[in-house]
Amino acid sequence: MTDMVRNAVAPGGPTAPDRPEPHPVLARAFRALDHGGVAWALVRGTDDLARPTGDVDLLVDAGSLPLLDGLLAPAGLRRLGVRGHGSHRFYFAYDPAADLWIKLDVVTVVAFGRHQQLHSPLAAGCLSRRRREGSLWRLAPVDEAWLLLLHLLLDKGHIAPARRDLARAAAGHARLDAPVARALDEVAGPGSAALVLAAVDGDGVAAGQQLFRNWVRRSPAPVAARYAARRLARRLAVAAPGHPAGLVVAVVGPDGAGKSTLTDAVRGTFPTPAETVYMGLWQESPWDARLRHLPAARVATRIGRALRASATAHLHRRRRRLVLLDRAPQDALLPGAPTPGRGGRIVSALALRLGPQPDLALVLDAPGEVMFARKGEHSVEVLEARRHDYLALAPAFRHSAVLDATRPADQVRSRALAAIWDALTGPGPAPATRGGSQ
Repeated sequence: MTDMVRNAVAPGGPTAPDRPEPHPVLARAFRALDHGGVAWALVRGTDDLARPTGDVDLLVDAGSLPLLDGLLAPAGLRRLGVRGHGSHRFYFAYDPAADLWIKLDVVTVVAFGRHQQLHSPLAAGCLSRRRREGSLWRLAPVDEAWLLLLHLLLDKGHIAPARRDLARAAAGHARLDAPVARALDEVAGPGSAALVLAAVDGDGVAAGQQLFRNWVRRSPAPVAARYAARRLARRLAVAAPGHPAGLVVAVVGPDGAGKSTLTDAVRGTFPTPAETVYMGLWQESPWDARLRHLPAARVATRIGRALRASATAHLHRRRRRLVLLDRAPQDALLPGAPTPGRGGRIVSALALRLGPQPDLALVLDAPGEVMFARKGEHSVEVLEARRHDYLALAPAFRHSAVLDATRPADQVRSRALAAIWDALTGPGPAPATRGGSQ
């Protein structure tokens, strides 16, 4: 990092009088970046930091990249994501008290387009002109204005009605003699900056398309190569460097405890790809009635089901995804598990030996009468006995958390996410030193 960037603006400076303090996770992250000597600046969204509803976008000096994982981990932020997002790095934290995911989107290159295929030389200059505002580093007002307008036209493709006033206010700061405007005319052709300013009087769709075409014509081969490579990488969903190892989480409990509801809720709210694998080997299927008269057919079907489910779970784990098991191979250890005859014992043994060993088990606990009221299966007495069997099974897993399944679904999901996040992120990487390896 150059001395010009590091010493661009002296620490300190005014704080916006009515702006709430950033969320504690963000406040710790910003302090860590400052203490680590990292040149950074918020790109936008400074009024949405107390409880962020979207990404918190930071521009960071590229020379500081080897430091980021170690600096941000003590603040509770860990790197997650897949390849194909250009210079973007995504850091997440989960606040269970607020049921809030915090996402820090860190870039080192100012780029635009759906796949960040339009590169610009703006990053170093924008960081050199940043300013201090309380605990925050912000871009210079003119830079902030220009980057917002380009974000709307080239990333979003239009200026939504709800953002028209914001765009017009930005246009009031976006001078044509500003460094970003001059650079834009160089990379996209003369008159490009003026085209952007004129677009705020409408929805910006035509102006954004024209600006995009002009930029591509200036460097068609590099833009096409970046677009193709990143689009393919996103489709393959390959985990990015720094993403934690895959985690297998078993969701277990008697019928009516809410296993499927919880797995669907976690998968729908976890910020990176998560997969559900059903491990219920003894659940009846339409084929069972047809195969009951064929010797060993039902056992063979269940062996195939066990092998298929185990292979699927192992594959997702190798791809470093969150794997949610609806039931677990360890169900075979329960008293009275439905393993009739020698064939049943073979199926259970295969499932235990070949199935994925959960890193964490979420044991859903509720009284028998509650579970019976939900599904009407078995009896209160049977469900109550199975409840205690599952609680006794918890020590068979590496780690387990017992969740009160009588609580509202959102509370159960939040408690589950907190346990998963703790298991996934662990202690975090050790802080690096400048000049060290990543």
